[in-house]
Amino acid sequence: MFFSRLIHSIIIILISCLSLKVIQFALKSIFKITKFDERYENTLCSVLCSVSYYIMFILSVILILREFDIVDATAFGSLVTGASIVGIVAGVASQSILKDIFNGFFILFEKQIQVGDFVVINEEFRGVIEEIGIRSTSLRDWDLKRITIPNGNINSIRNYSKDVMRVIVHVRVSYEEDPLKVLDSLEEVCNIMNEKYKDEFVKLRPSSKEGFKVYGITDIEKISIGAKYTITGVVRSKKYFEILRNAKLQVLIVFKKNNIKIGYPTSVNILSNEDNLNEDNLNEEI
Repeated sequence: MFFSRLIHSIIIILISCLSLKVIQFALKSIFKITKFDERYENTLCSVLCSVSYYIMFILSVILILREFDIVDATAFGSLVTGASIVGIVAGVASQSILKDIFNGFFILFEKQIQVGDFVVINEEFRGVIEEIGIRSTSLRDWDLKRITIPNGNINSIRNYSKDVMRVIVHVRVSYEEDPLKVLDSLEEVCNIMNEKYKDEFVKLRPSSKEGFKVYGITDIEKISIGAKYTITGVVRSKKYFEILRNAKLQVLIVFKKNNIKIGYPTSVNILSNEDNLNEDNLNEEI
């Protein structure tokens, strides 16, 4: 009798796994023919696959318990009693799981992130969102490591894939350089970038200038390094990192062509009169 129940339980598990694969394949096939935004489709598919997994898991557990006469799925009272026991256990031992689920729903409903977004989570984990579930979120970092974070542990999200972003490039230049010459060189950089990426810039306001522009001198406090100059431009988020890298490259190229030295940390040692006298006395003794 026990052996027969064990065989039935194994069959239930196999059927559940097969059904889960079929459901996930059907969801992916359906979303391939829809006309939603690609990232939105991938997000919905990821969430529904996650939900289907938990549903199949719960159904499998109930059916296996039924096989061993622990829960009678046809008797409402028994099923409620079993569910109550499970609920008590879950409430005592799995409060963090409930927190993950609730936080996951808020993340999804508020559309804070979608599959394919490049994000920084908790100012620590950086990468592309690969999967969003009702309990956890997975991303792939620069080293291609897969990082899975419980939704309940997500406190802050910086999303680099929300339509538009502002590219900000700072550069420190030695104080010996002529500020007007530096500003002219940065204007040259802006013209190069505006010509190369003219279709990727976005206007935040009708009156604002489209493309890169020289923001000006933004800091002169770090005397040991140099004055800080800044250029900015609002671009489509999908091109943000490419444009940021190329803008920094153009700054180096133009500065080298115009013989402008980029600032770097320097130190000056000042000897007091007492130090000089001690040094003179030492020389006389020698």
